[in-house]
Amino acid sequence: MNLSKLKIFLQLFAIVHILGGISLPFLVNTPLFAPYNLLLYEALGLGATEQTSNINFLVGLFGPTIASWGVLFLYVVTVSFENPDKRGWWAMFLCCIAWAPYDSLLSIHQGIYINALINLISASAILIPLFIVRKHFFSPQHSSHE
Repeated sequence: MNLSKLKIFLQLFAIVHILGGISLPFLVNTPLFAPYNLLLYEALGLGATEQTSNINFLVGLFGPTIASWGVLFLYVVTVSFENPDKRGWWAMFLCCIAWAPYDSLLSIHQGIYINALINLISASAILIPLFIVRKHFFSPQHSSHE
């Protein structure tokens, strides 16, 4: 896969985060999220009570955070691919590493395994392309910015 296709893939991935994050507060109470919500309620030991609407509200609050991460990741990917160097690659890598392992460990600790699975899929969608293009970012002709 060539460099420009991987850049576009990562940019689209960021845009999906933006759109998904903006939509999350509105979608969390729809049938689309019912399977996720049931797994979450089960992990938290909740039945069909008033507390579940509070949990849905809190899940919805993560939407703007997800959207803002997408905006920042879109910027980092765009700028890093325009002027590829080690710092840009590390910035993209750290965008993923700062969130996925910690979020996954916290989710697993609470028994919310679906979050860890979502994180694994999302992190893989970022890390695999990053390691494919790594050589381009670390090549000698791009070391003048260091």
